[in-house]
Amino acid sequence: MKQPFLMMMLGVGNGFCKTTYHNNALIDAEGRLFLIDCGAMAWQSLHEIGLGFEDIEGIFITHLHYDHCGGLEEAALYGAYAAGRKMKLWLPAPLKGLIWDKYLSGTLENKAEGRAALDDYFEVHWVEEGERFSFSAGSSAGLTARWLQTRHVPSKFSCSLIMDERLFYSSDMQADEELLRTLAEQGIETFYHDSSFIYNPVHAGLEELREYPEEIRSRLYLMHYGEVPAIQSEQELRGMKLLRQHEWLAW
Repeated sequence: MKQPFLMMMLGVGNGFCKTTYHNNALIDAEGRLFLIDCGAMAWQSLHEIGLGFEDIEGIFITHLHYDHCGGLEEAALYGAYAAGRKMKLWLPAPLKGLIWDKYLSGTLENKAEGRAALDDYFEVHWVEEGERFSFSAGSSAGLTARWLQTRHVPSKFSCSLIMDERLFYSSDMQADEELLRTLAEQGIETFYHDSSFIYNPVHAGLEELREYPEEIRSRLYLMHYGEVPAIQSEQELRGMKLLRQHEWLAW
């Protein structure tokens, strides 16, 4: 029997939502905690459930939008000057030359103290597409994952995660029924999928997801929808379910 893992959404909102925060997730892999993305409100969300930097082993970043990586500067500075440790940071290989040079160096570079690269703040692991890595708990194999590039903002890199070959986590992506059908055929049991309940050209819309086949809809858990919507029933959601902020789910 496979080891169950736990996941909690730190937020189910979009980049502008102040009540349900940014679309980031907390993973409990055999008692060790990891983040999928670290948006500008991630640390506030963790604080509200009694957690902080010291509790997090590492972070995986899916793409360079502030609601997904805007908390990295705080993580870097806290690790360097308060905690005295480097957090693990898994990054898709296409972000090389971008995340430091174009995003973080302007605030974090401190050559006087010998801090001139991402590795001076984090234990960095670059991951190629399809390459398996592990949210590891000590000597245990931990929770294995791999990323695949998915469509979000045209011309900008973004990816989704497959974890334990059972769960697909979209982060941010446009609707792609063919991809989800293929993944379901390959054995993916659960889909955590972003959804916009109003038109948004770079996110899957609720109306698009409502037209997916029932065998896909029944596995869909929706996030990134913003404020808790008025629609709640499975009849309205056509079998899909809403993820809730700060609620653990096992899978």
